[in-house]
Amino acid sequence: MIELSILGGGPAGLGVAFYAHRAGVPFALFEGSLELGGMCRTLTLGAHRYDRGAHRFHDRDAGVTRDLLELMGDELVRVNAPSAIRDDGRFIDFPPTPLNVMFAYGVREASRICLDLVRSGLRRNRPLVTFEDFAVRRFGRTLARRILLNYSAKLWGLPTDQLSPDVATRRLQGMTLRSLLYELVFPGAKTEHVDGSFLYPRGGYGRISESLAATLPPESIRTGCEVAGLDVENGLVTRIRLRDGRSAQVRGRVVATLPLPLVAAMLGDALPQPARDAAARLRFRHVRLLFLRLGLPRLSRYASIYVPNPDYCVSRIYEPRNRSAAMAPEGETSLVVEAPCFDGDAVARVGAQAFRERVVRELASLGLLDPEDVIESREHFIPNAYPVYAHGYQGDVAIVQLAVDRISNLDTLGRAGRFVYSHLHDQLRYGRDYVGALVRDFDALGRGDLAAHRDGGLAAAAPLEAHSA
Repeated sequence: MIELSILGGGPAGLGVAFYAHRAGVPFALFEGSLELGGMCRTLTLGAHRYDRGAHRFHDRDAGVTRDLLELMGDELVRVNAPSAIRDDGRFIDFPPTPLNVMFAYGVREASRICLDLVRSGLRRNRPLVTFEDFAVRRFGRTLARRILLNYSAKLWGLPTDQLSPDVATRRLQGMTLRSLLYELVFPGAKTEHVDGSFLYPRGGYGRISESLAATLPPESIRTGCEVAGLDVENGLVTRIRLRDGRSAQVRGRVVATLPLPLVAAMLGDALPQPARDAAARLRFRHVRLLFLRLGLPRLSRYASIYVPNPDYCVSRIYEPRNRSAAMAPEGETSLVVEAPCFDGDAVARVGAQAFRERVVRELASLGLLDPEDVIESREHFIPNAYPVYAHGYQGDVAIVQLAVDRISNLDTLGRAGRFVYSHLHDQLRYGRDYVGALVRDFDALGRGDLAAHRDGGLAAAAPLEAHSA
């Protein structure tokens, strides 16, 4: 019989649980906080709603999109709202459209940008070793510095010549010399790299997590259960130890969606020292999130606004009502501001009041906000928000993953668990594919099928027990 212990109740863990339940696979999901969803949650302050990040659901996996539409119906709607870069008091399209860039920066700077793009097109055979290599080849050095290199260094906390090319996302793939010429020849035309259309739930992005969780049997969900350690015997995880002293016996497979370095720490001596050393070199970027309630009906038309200037701690801003009118009451709007940080750095250390004052001051300096319009604020700290894809990180991930894979009933999954850049549709697809592979392997071994469990109900998850070290 297949049984799963799922560690982590964020999007990846919920995806595994959703598809496991649909396939009739028994599971127990362990989540350290009291709420499911991880970064995919919607918060409230009075009549305002806001997400734990500037999230959007992109229709890039037909099967996953179909599953969500079947689950959520017309609550999931298509939104058309562009994103922009705020640079030197101007809005620049993001992803950038060449013609927009040229008009924004003037003839002299536009000529320099155009020349850089031509030069970059002549250097296609040079290897891409770092993210800076990618950005300069794609945009030319002048434009790359203005809109991408400074922003990326701030977001990831490393100079861009120390970042992997993996930092580049799909949204950056379309601006090329060819697209530049196309937009110059056909003014007003925008090539397909501009991505302002996405799916979004009327009640906030967290409604996706809530809808997934609503399909799951309550007895299989264990919130407030922070995993502290995994006991391993003879190459198998045998017990899950919780922070409160309780534990649960493992009867099948364990799938960990928690950050890979954290999983390595939970395994302790079960991993060889080189794997533990490699895990210690993997880092995550945290985010300080500030919600600002504003006494005006609307601030901008943008889904997200990116701030590349390294003098500002603010990296990204979004206005929830531009995703759904239900996110703010009539006559008011709000902003959610992100400031990335590492443990112990200046942004992490500053007190709550000083942080709020700095953010408001920066927004005013950017020409985005009148401080008098701020009615109320609330801060949140989001740990381990982004894996840091430092140059050469793949080697450390491979060392850790190879050691983890030698524990025969343990799998890692998701952006944090696999340390791989991905989005919500990817997390759900990982869960779908993971459960599908387990079921196929189970049936291929001639161990029967899962019909009895679909018809007769799920087996009870392993009970929690008091545990002493």
